[in-house]
Amino acid sequence: MHIMRVMKRYSQLALMLCFLCLEIVCLCKSDGSICRELERKALVDFKQGLKDPNGFLSSWIGLDCCSWSGVRCHNHTGHIVRIDLQYSFMLIGEIQPLLVLNHLRYLDLSGNFFEDDRIPAYLGSLVSLQYLNLSHANLSGRVPHQLGNLSRLRYLDLSSNSLYVNSLHVIGSHWLTNLSSLQYLNLDFVNHSKATNVLKVLSTLPLISEIHLHDCELHIPLSLGAHINFTNLQFLDLSSNSGINSTVPLWLFQLSGLEYLDLSDNNFQDLIPHAIGKLTSLRVLTLEYNEVPSIRLPPTLGELCNLSILTLSGNNYIPSDLNGLGEIFSGCIKNSLEELYWSGAKLTGQLPIWLAKLKSLKTLDLSFNSLYGSFIQFRLPSMQELSLGGNQLNGTILKYLGQLFPKLVKLDLSYNNLAGILTEAHFDNLTNLESLDMNSNAFELILRPKWVPPLELKYLDMSDSKLGPKFPSWLQKLKKVSYIKMSNARIMDALPVWFWNFSSNIENVDLSHNEIRGKLPAGSAKLTNLEILDLSHNNLEGQLPQFSSNLVDLDQAHGLFSTSTFSNTSIIVPSLFQLYIYSNKIMGSIPKTLCTLSYLAVLDLSHNMIEGVVPDCWNLSLYSWLGVMDLSHNNLFGIIPASISSTNLYFLDLSNNAFFGELPASFKNCTSLYVLDLGYNNICGSIPTWLAENSKYDLEMLELRNNMLTGSIPPQLVNLIYLHVIDVSNNHLSGAIPHSFGNFSAMKTGMGVPSISVGGYRSNIEINLKGRDVQLEWLSEILICIDLSNNMLSGEIPEELGQLSLLQSLNLSKNQLSGQLSEKIGQLRWLEVLDLSVNNLSGVIPPTMTNLTSLNHLNLSYNNFYGEIPYGGQLQVLPDPSIYNGNQGLCGYPLDKKCEITAPAQPPSLPNNEDDDNNLETIWFYLSMSLGFIFGFWVISGALILKKRWSMPTI
Repeated sequence: MHIMRVMKRYSQLALMLCFLCLEIVCLCKSDGSICRELERKALVDFKQGLKDPNGFLSSWIGLDCCSWSGVRCHNHTGHIVRIDLQYSFMLIGEIQPLLVLNHLRYLDLSGNFFEDDRIPAYLGSLVSLQYLNLSHANLSGRVPHQLGNLSRLRYLDLSSNSLYVNSLHVIGSHWLTNLSSLQYLNLDFVNHSKATNVLKVLSTLPLISEIHLHDCELHIPLSLGAHINFTNLQFLDLSSNSGINSTVPLWLFQLSGLEYLDLSDNNFQDLIPHAIGKLTSLRVLTLEYNEVPSIRLPPTLGELCNLSILTLSGNNYIPSDLNGLGEIFSGCIKNSLEELYWSGAKLTGQLPIWLAKLKSLKTLDLSFNSLYGSFIQFRLPSMQELSLGGNQLNGTILKYLGQLFPKLVKLDLSYNNLAGILTEAHFDNLTNLESLDMNSNAFELILRPKWVPPLELKYLDMSDSKLGPKFPSWLQKLKKVSYIKMSNARIMDALPVWFWNFSSNIENVDLSHNEIRGKLPAGSAKLTNLEILDLSHNNLEGQLPQFSSNLVDLDQAHGLFSTSTFSNTSIIVPSLFQLYIYSNKIMGSIPKTLCTLSYLAVLDLSHNMIEGVVPDCWNLSLYSWLGVMDLSHNNLFGIIPASISSTNLYFLDLSNNAFFGELPASFKNCTSLYVLDLGYNNICGSIPTWLAENSKYDLEMLELRNNMLTGSIPPQLVNLIYLHVIDVSNNHLSGAIPHSFGNFSAMKTGMGVPSISVGGYRSNIEINLKGRDVQLEWLSEILICIDLSNNMLSGEIPEELGQLSLLQSLNLSKNQLSGQLSEKIGQLRWLEVLDLSVNNLSGVIPPTMTNLTSLNHLNLSYNNFYGEIPYGGQLQVLPDPSIYNGNQGLCGYPLDKKCEITAPAQPPSLPNNEDDDNNLETIWFYLSMSLGFIFGFWVISGALILKKRWSMPTI
């Protein structure tokens, strides 16, 4: 028995040893080579729910999921503990369940595109999670409260997801109380309007050290109660929760351990209270763009001995003298402050001398204020970035800038009134200088061709300075330069051959508005990284060369380029974003390859000699960015292509060509269109009503003048609530002016389409004012005007037009309008141009027209007006009598015909044959009556005489 018992124990021991060996083998095989099968299948299902356009999940095959890209397993157990698919993967689709990954500690799906999907509630069951990042992932909907189950979570980032109607939002804040291990929280752009007490709940989390709540529609309470538990909080961002309009909560100044505080863009009153001095650990303080009348800097600000970055940009502080702040910046802050940002704050006065005390200052930005006087004349030994652009500084610059700022890396003096001669001495010892912006001053540079500039320069803008007449040869020594702007630099030289290959780093070149001459290289340009090129307004000629495949913007406008083979030109590169070649001598036809440029946003080929039909291929690119198409002033003809139908298109100018046919119905899809100019073509048919029905939210300018349009003007055009300009003049339109025209919203309120900009596009739009075309470079210059002239319109002028209080120009001339002019015309106080000439209007000129105080151009000629011309207001300063020609019944100033004082206003007599006949009949009537009376009298009298004789006796 004993032996049997011993044998049994040995057998159990052996069995245990076997299991131990098997476990050791399993552990040895679980060092990352083989993962758990259930978890592998979960990843396979997850992959199937995604589109992977870049093939980053191509490694997700086979049984060894621990070696897949972005996947990491535990070295001993083989469980998946980390999934990192952030940004570079660019995955598209839905987040499939990962429920079996119970050991997952780290999940990062940020920077992908989950098709406006919701955050899966099942993530709350992954209780081992310590890190969760779902930022920039296009997620929306409600943040699931199940995330509160993640008690081990240390890092949570749900920021910057969908910013539209279905944006990510939080309802209630109770779920946050369970995140007891949380140290980092980023909920930027997550809507908190339906979540109260968020900050109070967060204050209960014992380990929280960093909180991001930027632009959350957050309610920031004035009090968090008697006890503030933010004992570990070091970073707090509450910026852009605008509309608060209250004082800064005093509980903030109890956070003695706080190192970073951002309260910008919140409309706080009393933005910097004296209590700021309690934040003794503060290193970064950002208070920019709070819409308060003014800010006063308390002396306690100077007691922040650890503060290194202070941002006050966009806040009003208007002291009588900036030097009065010297006491504040004489405190211990003078030793710690390294970066001071105070731009766009309406600062006045001269550059303060207390800046010299800030020996640690590395960055100073006082740009776009109203500072005047001379440039800094004291030494700042630590200064690396100095921005003083957009002020009123004048005078000259001291020589030897390198001695004042020996560590200078960036210098911005643009948009000031500085002048004088700059020599090599000004730039000596600036060996670290990387960025130099002297744009919009009046400098003259006198530099030897062999001068060696600061060799570290990467950004150089010397526009509006005199660099010429020779092309600066010292440029070719700047091997690291990537941005060169020398516009309007009075260069009158040939473009040197070396310019195209002196630096492989050049990305942006602007040599516009000079007198550079010569030909571009016939072959390919060797600036391989070139993205933006502006050679406009010069005297260059020749054919367009082949440019870098990285080219984004090409501006060669107002040159003298000519080519007969535009359709084969090599400027068509896949990355092209903006293409300007207007006002040249380009010939040939438009190449179809332009249609395939997916990134093309601006296409301006106007004012050339391009001919032929426009290719009907503009829908080839699946994701078209085309926002501007300007093909005006060419020799194009044919039907407008139906493929011009992009929802991104907002500016379309095809004017001054020979297009024919009706307006294409494809324009219905151009829902973003707010400038449409088809003037001076042969467009026929009627103005379609769908033009108003489908673009009613955006269309701001409608130019259809000088075409062959027929039919009536649709009253539905009033649905275009942003319409500022309507010009359908010189067509064959008939019928009455719609009474609804008095309801154009933008002509009453001035509201316009929200600002849209593509690379600062300058238009070439022309508007007819006072009988001549006026060109508007910027769309913001668009006037408020109506031009229906030279058609066949009839009926009366609707009195409702008097409701368009902001109307600036009204031209209804050369029609068949009749009736009287309403007195409500006097309500158009902003009207500058009024032309009603060559119609059949009648009646008196309304006296209310003297209320048109802005009127400077008037034409009422060739109508049937009568009576006295009203005198007063602007009418008395319009002395030209020709503006009333062809109105026979008018009298008074400025006509020579004076009015009869007692004579009432009445229609003039018309000297026609019918009146003459009536007068003659009247004369004959009275003449015959007189003759009849005389004849009758003598007949009766004669008879009585004779009878008397008969009765007398004979003697």
